[in-house]
Order: sequence, then C-alpha cells, then structure tokens
Amino acid sequence: MAKKEELFEKETRYCKIIKSVTIADGEETFALEKIYIKALDRYEIRICLYKDCLDRPNKLIPRPTDIDENLFRDLILLGIKSGVLGKEFLNGIK
Repeated sequence: MAKKEELFEKETRYCKIIKSVTIADGEETFALEKIYIKALDRYEIRICLYKDCLDRPNKLIPRPTDIDENLFRDLILLGIKSGVLGKEFLNGIK
C-alpha cells in the first residue's frame, strides 16, 4: 500500500492524489487520477470533473462525470502514457 515517503500531488482528508492527467473542454476540466484512499488503505482510479467556481478555482465537482467519447478516449490514452493507468490495466484490456 502507500508508503509514507511516497510522492503525491495533493492530499485531502479522504485521499492522496498520487498522479493525474487532465483535459480541458471549455469551462470544464476532466481528470483521470490515481488516488490512495486512506480509510480503505488501497489505490483506486478516479474520473472526475473540475470547474472554476465563485468560491475557488479548479474545484472538484462531486457528481457523475458526463464526458464526450473522444475526450474520454484521449483521457485514457493520456493516463496510459503518463502512468496513471498501469500494466495491470493494460493487461486486463488485451
């Protein structure tokens, strides 16, 4: 599981964002994130939406993420190239 010295992009009470990739589409930013969930002591992949809001920029919007098929494909490809999605993912889709 997560190591104490492990590098991460951001930490919240809920999780650590280990690595992420984003694609912007107008006012919306879609992200594919590898996260470590503290309470469950495990890694997961999160697909999410960020928007600039009045209270803060680049705010996580906690709701289902509707994304164009082409943007979704590009996000998955970015995730593979950057290492957000690992060998297990690639082996699972072959």
